Amino acid sequence: MERIRPFPPTELIDQAEEVEAILLAPAVELKDWVITNWLTVGGHLHNPDHDHIAELLHDDGTFLAFAWASSAAVSKKRMVLGQCEKVMFNQGGWKKARQEQQMREWFGYVPVYLITIDAAYCEQATDRDFCRLIEHELYHIGVERDADGEMLYSDSTGLPKHYLAGHDVEVFFGETKRWGADENVKRLVEIAKQAPFVSETNIAACCGTCVIN
Repeated sequence: MERIRPFPPTELIDQAEEVEAILLAPAVELKDWVITNWLTVGGHLHNPDHDHIAELLHDDGTFLAFAWASSAAVSKKRMVLGQCEKVMFNQGGWKKARQEQQMREWFGYVPVYLITIDAAYCEQATDRDFCRLIEHELYHIGVERDADGEMLYSDSTGLPKHYLAGHDVEVFFGETKRWGADENVKRLVEIAKQAPFVSETNIAACCGTCVIN
């Protein structure tokens, strides 16, 4: 079982600083580590909430890919450390062909979902913060379920119906301060009162610096 967390390539960050631009690169080793620790039963950080992802990755591995970005992006005046996106291409001959070619050159296939992570942040982040970032992006890959909680499958492909999921709670601090907590916030508060399922010991066993030392 792989326990030591993968670190981004330092040459990617160095090269980006030289050309003064954000550079990206495939993160194959990060995907392998996530599969081993999160998406495999018995993994140190296994989470059954993501089993719908694991089901497809263990089939042929082309459902999800990971990439490193040399530094954070900025969106709506906020630093973006990670992003999960459903891979979609511009329509039109050469634009679409060029974008598909990039995916194949990086990964050998065109993924359905792509998770991009800020390499500069991950280079200095604590193990727990790193793992929490990865978990957050995995949760953005949602799967449709029926009233009984059973996964829904596509009639045409026979595969689970996945979608890009938003956050469970979408509110502003000021809104809650002025008007009180809605049901989602109340539920979040109750969950936050409980001890986390993943303890410091679990994190260290999977990706702790103490393992390296």
